[in-house]
Amino acid sequence: MSKTLLAGYVIWGGFLFILFSLRPKSFLHGITLEKTSRAAKGLTAAVFIFTVLLCVLPMGLSPSYNGENPDYMNQYELLARSLSNGHVYIDYDDIDPKLLALDNPYDPEARKAAGVSFHWDHSFYKGRYYMYFGVVPVFLLFLPYQLVTGDSLTTYHATQVFVLLFICGIFALFYKLSKLFFKNLSLALYLSLSAAFCAVSVWYSVSAPALYCTAISAAICMEVWSLFFFIQAVYGNHEEKRRILFAFFGSLFGALTFGCRPPIALANLLVLPLLAEYIKNRKLTPKLIGQLALAALPYLVVGVLMMMYNYVRFDNPFEFGQSYQLTIADQSHYGNFLSRFEPQKTFKSIGAFFAAFTPMTDQFPFVSFRGILLNFPILGFSIFGIFSKKVRRGLRETHTLSLAGFLFLLPVLIAFADVLWAPTVLERYRSDIYWLACILCFFITGFFYRNIPERASRVFGSLLSVWAILTICKCILLFLVPYDYNFTFYYVEKLEKIRKILMLGRGVGLY
Repeated sequence: MSKTLLAGYVIWGGFLFILFSLRPKSFLHGITLEKTSRAAKGLTAAVFIFTVLLCVLPMGLSPSYNGENPDYMNQYELLARSLSNGHVYIDYDDIDPKLLALDNPYDPEARKAAGVSFHWDHSFYKGRYYMYFGVVPVFLLFLPYQLVTGDSLTTYHATQVFVLLFICGIFALFYKLSKLFFKNLSLALYLSLSAAFCAVSVWYSVSAPALYCTAISAAICMEVWSLFFFIQAVYGNHEEKRRILFAFFGSLFGALTFGCRPPIALANLLVLPLLAEYIKNRKLTPKLIGQLALAALPYLVVGVLMMMYNYVRFDNPFEFGQSYQLTIADQSHYGNFLSRFEPQKTFKSIGAFFAAFTPMTDQFPFVSFRGILLNFPILGFSIFGIFSKKVRRGLRETHTLSLAGFLFLLPVLIAFADVLWAPTVLERYRSDIYWLACILCFFITGFFYRNIPERASRVFGSLLSVWAILTICKCILLFLVPYDYNFTFYYVEKLEKIRKILMLGRGVGLY
């Protein structure tokens, strides 16, 4: 038996075994998170480890992202070196005089006409290069690594760390939501949705892990932990001092998001319904106001530090560097956020975030990017579920209706910000909202599950668990699409080998 044929049998055999284990009569649908055995905890650990390995290990495959051909993808590393040398600009000794001579160096046509040599996708201001990506990952990982080891941390390793912590956050958040609001959720559904929604949230980062996705993965990592701590503060059964401590950490992680990727930081608006719920049955005394101010202190401190950082670089506390980018478009006029608002074009672009009808490809893996809801239809269950009266009643009973409303609103708001802040909408921008759509879907699914009879819940849980497994398979297929200098972009011949494995090889006469 050939190795290809053997690998095919192993893959398909494992896949069928997973599907069999998720059948409605499986014991996994009879175990709830309240009544987990040692074996169930071991299974949870195994699924968690599998999810981490699936999302982290493939990041080092592409030479464009693993440090072999760094090009401009090593800006975090270079900035860490600059900060260790006491300045915030990136040290380049090859600044082209023709770039300095241009009246508008941010105009790509002017640069092309003048034959300018420049560093792509950097900010350029007063004769110096800067990194416009958020600096928080530098202070959290790159600079400490540089100071301790004396070497630079390869950027994709930072993305691996943030993705790992994000996965931890998703498993922890979903567990906490289940324990608080739908304790009857089956172990099978919790594990399958947790693994699938982790993969959905980071699949693009797995393929293109350096620079852009370092910022994205850092931001969604901060936000998911921010939400976890805020949920603990508002709905957890804790004493007042501990609630304030949880809120403080929620504010800290939420504030740090602004220094990773500002559009994702708009998710901090989730604080509003949570704060309203927290103070609803409390009297606004000076003591409570002081406690809330203490909990919100990280937003003030981090905000001031970021404005100081921006002022040192660009003489403007509110300038992150976008106006001075050397990239595909002149963004020097983007400072006026709403000046680019054109209703028809803007709303069409926002719609493309969720449903973009691009044609299927004629080569393996035969998939293309079609927007959030078309890439992963399972996320559309949120829209279906919210029309259930039992779901809405459950949201009202648990005082989470306004939270669910904000979870529906925020993906649209972040998409709106991305459309107006960027010259063109790219596939990676959808990563700004995948994670929110996943949290919303889990939230609505949990309330739907808790209000259906036990027998029906087994069938529903089985179907949705299988759908989640198929969603993970879709993430793998999207990873195999050659694009953006990812692994298969360089090694298209690998697709043929994978196709042979999936089709069980020529030996069985399937092609």
